[in-house]
Amino acid sequence: ARGGDVKALAEARLTPVLAALDDNEVAFAKARDEDARLHSELMARDNESDLEIGAVFDEMWNAMGRPSQAIDYQMIVSGGKKDWCSGDPAKQALLMAVLAKNIRGSNHPRLGDKKEAWAARIEQRAAAQAEAARPADVSYAQLTALRMPRRTLADAVQVALVRFKRDLMNLGMTEPQVHEIIPDYPKCPASAAPQAVKPASTPSTPAG
Repeated sequence: ARGGDVKALAEARLTPVLAALDDNEVAFAKARDEDARLHSELMARDNESDLEIGAVFDEMWNAMGRPSQAIDYQMIVSGGKKDWCSGDPAKQALLMAVLAKNIRGSNHPRLGDKKEAWAARIEQRAAAQAEAARPADVSYAQLTALRMPRRTLADAVQVALVRFKRDLMNLGMTEPQVHEIIPDYPKCPASAAPQAVKPASTPSTPAG
């Protein structure tokens, strides 16, 4: 009779929360894989954009006669490729729109007939990167939302185990008998405790 009682108590206390935890973990794993795929696509477009920016900068510099110093060039590119390519890949397309505007706005006489083509190339890469960034942002939000209840569900499992243990004690079981059903987990030594890590300023890998 006691075996049946134990099974009924276990199902009542543990089944709902464990089912919720399992469902969340399955959804989280699926969302994590999709996020990785979309982030990989975004980084591929980001790399293409970086290469295009570098190529356009080189072509403009050559068109100007490869000057050692040129204020017209600096007004377009600022500090160079790193200024446009080292930030958040999901936001780089917005910067690239500004870069295209800078190119079109230059009054350097040697750039006149080529400005539009250079600006259009930047905008084309920016559009592709923006298109990849939108689903990547949505996917990251979904992954974040699924991560939130993981700690809550883990805590709920612990609470359910404590209550299940109390139920078993109320059935008249001894502590050793209860531990045969709910083993104690070994305590983690202080030296192995996880250390706090300052989170990165952005969730995505920086542009190359």
